[in-house]
Amino acid sequence: MATYIKVGERWRAQVRIKGHKPVARTFDKKAQAVAWATKAEDEIRSGGFADARALADFTIPSLVTRYEEEFGPFRKSKRGALKMLRRHMKNDSLASLDDVSMIAYAKRRNAMGAGGVTIGLELNYLSGLLTVARTVWKIPFRAQPVREARPALKMLGLLSKSKERDRRPTSEEIEALCRHFDGKARQVIPMSDIIRFAVATAMRASEITSLLWDDLDSENRTIVIRDRKHPEEKIGNNQTVPLLGEAFEIASRQPRRGPFVFPYNAHSFSSIFPRACGELKIVDLRFHDLRHEGVSRLFEQGYRIEQVALVSGHRDWKMLRRYTQVRARDLHRDFPVSTGE
Repeated sequence: MATYIKVGERWRAQVRIKGHKPVARTFDKKAQAVAWATKAEDEIRSGGFADARALADFTIPSLVTRYEEEFGPFRKSKRGALKMLRRHMKNDSLASLDDVSMIAYAKRRNAMGAGGVTIGLELNYLSGLLTVARTVWKIPFRAQPVREARPALKMLGLLSKSKERDRRPTSEEIEALCRHFDGKARQVIPMSDIIRFAVATAMRASEITSLLWDDLDSENRTIVIRDRKHPEEKIGNNQTVPLLGEAFEIASRQPRRGPFVFPYNAHSFSSIFPRACGELKIVDLRFHDLRHEGVSRLFEQGYRIEQVALVSGHRDWKMLRRYTQVRARDLHRDFPVSTGE
């Protein structure tokens, strides 16, 4: 039940319900005190009451730390996003989170140079953190500030989706790149082999450079990709994949100089590859486009979507639809050429 006490010129409302710690607030007018107490009673009985003063103890940095300790380790992109939340919401707590504070955060990050995709990623992880706080840690925080702010954020242009690329290298471009690297006597990284391997396996650069000799199965021509990228961003997603086409031969002929099949820094590809493209006048081609080419070739060779997913590591088969591009010129091979006779 609620009681009301006049304190000077103000009114203090106190709500006492069995099994719940008493809560109280002071207001300028009695009507305000009554309205708050009525709402508080309803929320306490329904299990949804959240006292602002209690919520103030749950700071965003402390919640991020607890989240990492209980559910980590996470992959690089998620770790980076959580780091930004900890740094740029250091003065925020659950008591201060609402749609207005979300918009303010997005504006701050935008002013720092963060793009719409980055901001959206950070807010998505914040939303997931708040869901854990509600459902796992049982913190009585019922607001959903990210969801409530999303329409305004989109209208303000502070959120955007990453653009899907459809650039595929031609066979001529791949051959030109391989000849270019083969002709460099001082080239330490075997980029020609790596380019062909990337197309044959549809692996990411980071996956190629993480392959271990101990995980290469010569009998079954397979290899294990450790900690493969996963939608839930968790470490430990190991996957055995087949080395199709020339991939097994390429891997097998690498010199054994340590535990890694390709003992190089994946970031090196990001500088070497575009520089070669520039010298060869190859426009708008990235190393990651080789993965796109590899997946597309698997479909063109007649592999089913579940077989392609095993090679590429895609968990959501819908994501593979963008790779099933059919080029007009490729259709001619399925039909006989008319001679007009």
